[in-house]
Amino acid sequence: MKINLKRPDTCRLDIKRMTAYTTYPDVQGIIYEDEMNKKCLMRTDELHKFSDGTLNYVCDALNDIDIGIDMDYLPKRKWIKQDKQRARVLINAIDKKLIDRRLMRSLEKFVGGRPYNGDLWLLERTI
Repeated sequence: MKINLKRPDTCRLDIKRMTAYTTYPDVQGIIYEDEMNKKCLMRTDELHKFSDGTLNYVCDALNDIDIGIDMDYLPKRKWIKQDKQRARVLINAIDKKLIDRRLMRSLEKFVGGRPYNGDLWLLERTI
């Protein structure tokens, strides 16, 4: 007997109809717009696939929405408590991923694996 276990399909057609920078109901993730204004799904367990610029952009947008700043590029709908909680979880995961990447870059500079171009502030702070 063969058991077919596979991940649920998260690339669904309903992503195109949903508002950008809103939480996705089925999985722990958020819908964001990339540079080509295409709506994509960012899951918390797949943060390693995204560049630092994309992570910073999404994290800033989520912070602005959570605080309540009214910007043109942000959705105008009111967030419920569950949306804010999911956004905070994603913000914390993104911040942790970015700090880990910065720390690894600093360590690579420290051992000579990466060219030294600046201050080792993160390495000095952790030691």
